[in-house]
Amino acid sequence: MTLMIALFLGAVLSVPLIGLARTYPPGKERLIYAVGLVFAALVYVVFGVSGGASAQWLALETLGVFLYSAAAWGGLRGRPWMLALGWAAHVAWDVLFHLSGAGSEYTPNWYPWFCVSFDLVMAGAVLASSRRGAGDLHGTP
Repeated sequence: MTLMIALFLGAVLSVPLIGLARTYPPGKERLIYAVGLVFAALVYVVFGVSGGASAQWLALETLGVFLYSAAAWGGLRGRPWMLALGWAAHVAWDVLFHLSGAGSEYTPNWYPWFCVSFDLVMAGAVLASSRRGAGDLHGTP
């Protein structure tokens, strides 16, 4: 899969999740975004386990799940900026750990690019949700 197709599909496939989230009231909308962020981190653990990643890399991927879960939790606790930051920071995770090096050994080569565009659209959706009244960026629920 080419880079452009992966980027395009990541952006396009974020739309149904955003559509689903927007059918809920603000607090539940953030819950959908938070669960999505944790799931995005868990996908790399699944890739690592199925691809035979070393224990060290699995530990790193698991650390990522904890970090992104913390951002998701902060978003649910009235700090949507943390949730948006978690989605945006996941882009760095995709690029730094899965485009080259050990992470690329067990991750499909198209997936990090797919995830980059998906993550950026999701970060934007969280920010837009905050602006619409799901809690401002300073933490008002």
